[in-house]
Amino acid sequence: MKVLAIGGSGGMGRAAVRAAMSFDFVSEIIVAGIDSELAERFVAELNSKSLNRGNTEAFKKPVRALYLDVTDNNSLRQAIRDVDVVLNSAGPFFRFGVPILTAAIEEGKHYCDICDDWQPTVEMLKLSARAKQNNVTAVIGLGASPGISNLLCVKAATALDEVDTIVSAWKLSGAVNADDGFSRPANEGQVDAAAVHLIHCLSEDIRVLAAGKMVDKKPLAHSKIDFPRLGELDVWSLGHPEAVTLNRRFPRLKNCYNGMLGIDDIVDNLRQIASAVAAGQMAVEDAARLLTDKDSRKARQTHLAESEEKEIPGLIAYAQGRKNGQPASAGAFIRNTPAGGMATVTGIPQALFLPLLHQGHLKQSGVFAPEEIIDPDVFFALFDTFCGPQGSGLTVLTSN
Repeated sequence: MKVLAIGGSGGMGRAAVRAAMSFDFVSEIIVAGIDSELAERFVAELNSKSLNRGNTEAFKKPVRALYLDVTDNNSLRQAIRDVDVVLNSAGPFFRFGVPILTAAIEEGKHYCDICDDWQPTVEMLKLSARAKQNNVTAVIGLGASPGISNLLCVKAATALDEVDTIVSAWKLSGAVNADDGFSRPANEGQVDAAAVHLIHCLSEDIRVLAAGKMVDKKPLAHSKIDFPRLGELDVWSLGHPEAVTLNRRFPRLKNCYNGMLGIDDIVDNLRQIASAVAAGQMAVEDAARLLTDKDSRKARQTHLAESEEKEIPGLIAYAQGRKNGQPASAGAFIRNTPAGGMATVTGIPQALFLPLLHQGHLKQSGVFAPEEIIDPDVFFALFDTFCGPQGSGLTVLTSN
């Protein structure tokens, strides 16, 4: 299997590529992106480690870098034409998601990304008929949130007999990457794509499922959920794809949204920044730089880590409905994640698209959200191997 990793030298992309290196059925990996110098350095390290580990099947596969400007459609199509599978980590996805998926479908290549914006998610799902025509299997949003979160939602929801509400939520304090030696310093003028995504989510209306209808609302709306055994949790809404895809898996769903946990003390600051962007007083990129400034990010993350409840997992799924004819709720989370922070928790799930495809677990053609086509138990069995000796510690709790 020949793999094109678009954005493969970025933080999440590097994690996906490293994971893909461990699959013996992968014959070649092309690390493609606009930062050719970074890609070359990353590829050099990968090839050096491969040589040092010996001439085994798992590590003798070639890895090479490719300069690729994804806005050049001819170059994009040519790069895709030469491979079997496209892994797309190039964000922000509200800019690049639709055109890259479209190119993969037109070239007849299987595709997976980590799209975390709801707007392109809606548009990409509309490409499913064309993907079926070209015998393409595409999974969008297979990262942490969305991705792991969607599959945790399935575990929570299916623990009940009927489900009417699903909430996925995550800790902002976990949205940091460990330094793997390749991250660009903030003072080089690079804009962090994850920060751009967050500002985009906070400064525009978000789509959620409420009372059985898709509606657009302001982000950072506060709510409380009574999570089994963990108690009452505060959630602030955010515009992630889970809210617009989970009703495809659970058509009787009435309410669904995604949100952040543990931001009580900084929510007003986030609202101020988002309001300035929404009013045109600050550009999205400038707001993203403000969030990722070394001193402000360190202070914010330290404060979050000190103030949040340690027993609350970093990523949770909550479902409410009925069990045995009585009102009930269920929750799901993982206790352990791969080392490396947000990058690995996002990139490794994307790489798992490869064995899921290779082993025949993804038999349908079309464009899908993770919960529509992936068996959570199969996914977490694969994910466990990257989480240390105890695995992910998948936990499902119910109360009624």
